[in-house]
Amino acid sequence: MLLLEDVGGEVRRGMTHQAEQGMVTYRTLVFAETHPIFTECLLNMLGIKREYTPVLECAGLDQLLSAAPDREDTLLVLNLSATASRGSAAIADVRKAYKHARLVLICDENDKGLAHFALGHGADWVISKTAPIAELRAAAARVQAGLADEAPVVEGGEIYERSDLYSKLANLTPKQMTILQYLRDGLLNKQIAYELGLTEATVKHHISLILKKLNCYRRTQAVAIANRMM
Repeated sequence: MLLLEDVGGEVRRGMTHQAEQGMVTYRTLVFAETHPIFTECLLNMLGIKREYTPVLECAGLDQLLSAAPDREDTLLVLNLSATASRGSAAIADVRKAYKHARLVLICDENDKGLAHFALGHGADWVISKTAPIAELRAAAARVQAGLADEAPVVEGGEIYERSDLYSKLANLTPKQMTILQYLRDGLLNKQIAYELGLTEATVKHHISLILKKLNCYRRTQAVAIANRMM
């Protein structure tokens, strides 16, 4: 991993290079992305050269949360697939750690509901890996220019419904997200208790909270949401 203290004059050269290109000057880029090839493609579209700008690659969310200074010239690139069981709640985790850094959320699929939720809860841009190349380049250009995307106004429909479900899932604690994943996988309460080192009573309590937060009356409804959204 490249350390900030190792880059010295390279940062200054990177700032000059980007300024000459008419782009926002990002002093540090931090990636939590599951596919290195996509990382390189995005760097290329952003016009970022590793010899000029520090690029820190994190193994997951925990590492990203303390990887770089919280400044407007820090660019965070987060794929929710790299956040273990945090899911959509990871966006709030990032915003608690970084109030000023700019955030790009990477989606493995073109999920407009997730994009709507993310843009309304702290992400500056949402980029889908499955988008046509022209859309990817346009998104990269907006990141270069520092022009944040805005969440579209939607009333009802599938986008609103999915965005609302992501919002509800974001209210789950890490342990509750893990339990919901176990429920989705068909584990019984006693099996979940064994896996997590908890009592069955504690697992039942967490499941009750999960149902309440997801506005469900039965665990089968929560499992259906998990199958659809996770």
